[in-house]
Amino acid sequence: MLAIRPRALGDVVLVTPALRALHRGYPDAPLEVVTEPRYAPLLEGLPGVGRVWGLERTFAGTLGLARALRARRYALAVDFFGNPRSAFLARASGARRRAGYDLRGRARTYHVRVPRTLSPAPGRREYAAATHVRLAVAAGGISDGVATRVSVKPEARAEAARLLAGCALAAGEGIGLVAAGTWPAKSWPAASVALLARGLMRSGRRVLLVAGPGEERLGATLATLAPGLAVLPPCDVAVLAGVIAQLAAVVGTDSGPRHLAAALDVPTFAWHGPTHPDTWTPPGGAHGAWWTSLPCRGCDRTSCPHWSCLPELSPERATALVLDHLERHGRTAAAVGPAAGA
Repeated sequence: MLAIRPRALGDVVLVTPALRALHRGYPDAPLEVVTEPRYAPLLEGLPGVGRVWGLERTFAGTLGLARALRARRYALAVDFFGNPRSAFLARASGARRRAGYDLRGRARTYHVRVPRTLSPAPGRREYAAATHVRLAVAAGGISDGVATRVSVKPEARAEAARLLAGCALAAGEGIGLVAAGTWPAKSWPAASVALLARGLMRSGRRVLLVAGPGEERLGATLATLAPGLAVLPPCDVAVLAGVIAQLAAVVGTDSGPRHLAAALDVPTFAWHGPTHPDTWTPPGGAHGAWWTSLPCRGCDRTSCPHWSCLPELSPERATALVLDHLERHGRTAAAVGPAAGA
């Protein structure tokens, strides 16, 4: 079998329950996965995943991978992304049976199609991992729920421990803070992030800024505005998973690191503006959410001409909500052992 989910971090994590469902439905069929190379370590070693193919974002890389996949003679290919490139790979794989989302311009690629979005009730939305599981089940998989899981290799854990030691943080001590979002509209103003960090530190919490590539300037700004804030040095996704596995909680914007934390059984709390909490909040009390009150919320716009939803969320209120959530769900150092998140 072939499963396709090229990007992004949170979405790759959210497809893991669907991969399990495919493995449960076809336990004797080897399962191979296509994703971007940086995410491959998260999937390698998961139950049922026999091979992970790295997809480069180039025309030549796509064609080369298509030729390699076609030689594998798959019985089933499931496209969990649904963009033109992933649909091309599904068709080019030569799989006898293909499944994907019923999207305009691509639906004919698949023999099995399901709607991309469902509304369980007026104003409500389906959890993203449940959407992928629904597609896997339509393709013959057997669901065991929507709990996400990722793999963290020993070498990634060792490097994560080194980075945390360099930030003077012990296992279970730090609160991971995510300031930026994948889209500009999902980011919180830097001043608000700094005030939240200062509020958490005044309460006696140690705070670690989790910043991704291209966010170095933001990290420097926040370190100036919130003295005492630790900043995670640049690292790859595998090491980031090792770092998050050792944190007490992850809080911040709706982001990939938040989903990575949930997959590692680390409590989370996130605030939402253009994205809907139903879609992106993992189930269970350990994962809290706060949503803007503006009537245009949940628009899913990647950019916004007025951008009022995230600035409307006050850092003082955020501090109170996060501290309350941590009191009820935050992990202690004693609860975080060397095998946490395995």
